[in-house]
Amino acid sequence: MIFIAKAVEFSQMVQQLRLVKKLEERLGYLGVYDKRHPQIFLQNMTPPQKADLLRQLKQDYREIILAYFSDEPGLNDQIDKFVNLAFLVDVPISQIVEIHMEIMDEFSKHLKLEGRSDEILLDYRLTLIDMLAHLCEMYRRSISRES
Repeated sequence: MIFIAKAVEFSQMVQQLRLVKKLEERLGYLGVYDKRHPQIFLQNMTPPQKADLLRQLKQDYREIILAYFSDEPGLNDQIDKFVNLAFLVDVPISQIVEIHMEIMDEFSKHLKLEGRSDEILLDYRLTLIDMLAHLCEMYRRSISRES
């Protein structure tokens, strides 16, 4: 009986090790959390640093929005760059939504000044969904140091 129990336990350990190896191969993000340092988190930055970072994120996001429905070849790289930065400095999701809404408000005002409808801006909700999905995927695929 003891031999069977030890064999089952050993089999489970082998399966767990195989799973860990597959995760490492597939994900390639094993060290993502190791690259995140609390001292570079948005909430730990000085006000000028925080303002500069948010200004840069807003500019990057604006460029993504402007290119989102085009066939621009570097768009996925721009999205990855934005999401990686947001992940590494721990930008809250609410902050990304706020950036999106600010830009949409600016575009809406501009369209209204031109006498055009701002209904087209509703399509850009897809941009926000895409960004948040990418960010969620980063969190899902990252493995904490405790694991």
